[in-house]
Amino acid sequence: MSPNDKQSSDANMTRKQRRAAERAARKNGKSGKSDAMSGSSGGSSGPSMAVVSVVAVSVGIVLVAALLVLSGALGGDEGTTIEEPDTAAPAAELRDGLTLVAPGVTPVVTVEVFEDVRCPHCQTFTERVEPLIIAEHVTPGTTSLTYNDYIIFTEGDKSLDAAVAMRAADALDGAFWDYHHVLYHNAEDGPFTEDWFVDIAESVGLDREAFRELLDNEALRDDVAASQELGSSYGVGSTPSVVVNGELLVAPSWEDLDAAIMAAAEAAG
Repeated sequence: MSPNDKQSSDANMTRKQRRAAERAARKNGKSGKSDAMSGSSGGSSGPSMAVVSVVAVSVGIVLVAALLVLSGALGGDEGTTIEEPDTAAPAAELRDGLTLVAPGVTPVVTVEVFEDVRCPHCQTFTERVEPLIIAEHVTPGTTSLTYNDYIIFTEGDKSLDAAVAMRAADALDGAFWDYHHVLYHNAEDGPFTEDWFVDIAESVGLDREAFRELLDNEALRDDVAASQELGSSYGVGSTPSVVVNGELLVAPSWEDLDAAIMAAAEAAG
């Protein structure tokens, strides 16, 4: 494996895979050190056992790393556990496609969230701020909350594929918010492979093969593109961004967002 190949492999490794490789390296390193010490007492003729041990350890590290990357590249997500969030997904009675709104009311404030699931700040926003918006403003009936895709990680198709997967869950069984909830919770170390998306679908009760067939659906990809265009029309350039009754807020804190929603509600009368 050339240096360039190794750099490529390292770049493709997930955090979990890197940790596994590092653990294997440390274990092999200790073994190699022991072998080297025992070999040094046997004289100086020929290559020392220390050199042989170091070479063996190096080869072992490269092989472990290569196997971990290869398993991810082939879509084999064996060992990847879908972790269930500690909190519940938004209540079923609030769900209307990609929008959350209290039944039987006409909200005076619209909140539109633009996120990329691979964005760490979006992951934090989803788990910490969105539940507060729902509890304080959506459930009481003053506000609607709509999720929009806005892809900022454009290398490869991982963010796009994740966005399509969420919409596939909605198209299949109206399960967007269940899927969104589990996907964001697992996104930090997720491999973002097709099998992984399917595993998440199964974890929220969707049929694996029916879901898989939707992952190449062009109409869903067009919906993601339309969401991106909507964000651009508001001036969105980073994530998370939130639009409150047409006003753009970039990565707002809960306090700033709460104040903006209350001000918009008051202005609407």
